[in-house]
Amino acid sequence: FKKLIKLNPNDIKSYYRLHRMGVKNFEIKYLEKLKYIEKNTNLNFQDKSLIYFIFSKNEKKEKNIENEIKFLNLAHKNHYEFKQEYYSKSIDYYNNFLFSHFNKINYVKNSEKLKYNEQIKPIFIIGLPRSGSTLVESLISNNNESFYSYGETSIFDIAIRNQIKNEPFDLKSKFAINENLLISFLNNIYNYSQDKNFVDKSLENFFYIDIILKVFPEAKFIHTFRNKFDALIGIYQSMLIFLPWAHNIENIIKYIENYEHIISYFKKKYPNKILDISLENFTVNPKEYSKKIYNFCDLKWSENILQFYKNKNLRSKSSSFLQIRNQINQYDTKKYEPYYFLFKNKKFN
Repeated sequence: FKKLIKLNPNDIKSYYRLHRMGVKNFEIKYLEKLKYIEKNTNLNFQDKSLIYFIFSKNEKKEKNIENEIKFLNLAHKNHYEFKQEYYSKSIDYYNNFLFSHFNKINYVKNSEKLKYNEQIKPIFIIGLPRSGSTLVESLISNNNESFYSYGETSIFDIAIRNQIKNEPFDLKSKFAINENLLISFLNNIYNYSQDKNFVDKSLENFFYIDIILKVFPEAKFIHTFRNKFDALIGIYQSMLIFLPWAHNIENIIKYIENYEHIISYFKKKYPNKILDISLENFTVNPKEYSKKIYNFCDLKWSENILQFYKNKNLRSKSSSFLQIRNQINQYDTKKYEPYYFLFKNKKFN
């Protein structure tokens, strides 16, 4: 990225990606260059959002919370403007349509093939972003058995969303799934790996638990979570560019409230299929909780499991890709308290 910047000093994306590799890589001269570009260049919404995000991280480093939030707000506002039409529809889908229909699914063109493979025992990691899901994925992937991780591919989300064509979404319409189309889509993706078992860390799959179990009867779900107030701040500070609902405090709050309702429903419906893993508890006693995870996944645990950060083949495309290359640190319960003012006057219990 430094070479790219040298070739093109106005390439905002290279500055952003270099910054994502760690603040220590980001030299003062780059920050000064971005300040000049921001003042003297006619930028598009996307480049503005990336610059303001970098500015926010610099203010965070300087412990200037007021300016950090000011630049974060500008970053999210410009990123939303960049994809406004798509994001608006997607937020409607997740926060309204799916919430109203997650337990009212209709199946059409029923096929015996819907039971994709009753022998496969996949693990689906679900929950909110910034809640320890990448940590759990890394632990499972560090076993010595054949276990392939697809990461955050949103395979079910894409397959199902492609079948819902009634935009804007009518809350009175049926949530109808064509089973043959669904299986055809899954065949094209999940057959990529020849392994019998796999991990899918598409967090939004908590919406689709009924559908997933209809396809994979032996599937299990690991639900990672943390203090929801901390999760909200963590999401807002992360600039999750692929999540439409993550660029506005009100939308994040609504998504979290819907998630809490849905996960509670499915935990009651499938008590033996869902394992809760609290990030706070896990970091206090990683040995105990890693054993719980391995027992739940029917995997053999060993001491070296917790040394996943030493694995040179460890891969992650999530925003936690740097954190999982370090040892597990105990959760800081006070870390996000200075930011709680962001939802002081908002309805969020």
